[in-house]
Amino acid sequence: MKIIIYGAGVMATYVKEAIINSGNEFTGFVDPLGNGDFETLKNINEDYDGIIDFSHFSLLDEILETAIEKKVPVIIATTGHTKEQTKKIAEAAEKIPIIKATNTSVGVAVLNEITAYATRLLKGFDIEIIEKHHNRKLDAPSGTANTLLEIINQNTNDEYEIVYGREGQKKRTGEEIGVHSIRAGNIVGEHTVIYSKNDEIIEIKHEALSRKIFADGAVKAILYLKKKKSGMYNMKDVLSIK
Repeated sequence: MKIIIYGAGVMATYVKEAIINSGNEFTGFVDPLGNGDFETLKNINEDYDGIIDFSHFSLLDEILETAIEKKVPVIIATTGHTKEQTKKIAEAAEKIPIIKATNTSVGVAVLNEITAYATRLLKGFDIEIIEKHHNRKLDAPSGTANTLLEIINQNTNDEYEIVYGREGQKKRTGEEIGVHSIRAGNIVGEHTVIYSKNDEIIEIKHEALSRKIFADGAVKAILYLKKKKSGMYNMKDVLSIK
């Protein structure tokens, strides 16, 4: 499979290595700032069978338009999309296969499933989420933390207030979920979901030791989409988690 990468940063380099190591063909980097092999997807003479996007959510339109035109699958591994952009992704998925993932690692896909199961079982437990990343990360909370929040809400009948960080003299209630973001050094990524009630605590944790895991997962995902018809898929589908 011939794969093009939208983006030319650190993650893009890892994805290139993952493509080559998987026995597939790397077509090139696309970067509007001129740091890649191409500045735009339009009018590229090279053939390619799929697009992996590790760029910026603001570049979504060009990616979707070109993918639809060429009828190739897309992995969208960026975060921060607006509701309008999310709608555009859903509409594009009616024409091409797409995976939009806030995290492309195998372990986080499993973390999501465990969190869904634990939330259904541990009713009445206080829930807190802690995420840690390097000091250069712009968004907080992370996309993965936001996905965990969505999963928790989907697997409970309770209505939670989301509290980002905590300060002051206010007592915690049972109707809230605390979300805490830490930015320090070169932390690749760590996510912990804490369930606590009375005298017991359960922690579910995933720690990334290298960005390589995200690259490997993204390549696994694009290879999965190559065999699929148009539609919206996720990392759970890639791993065949029932």
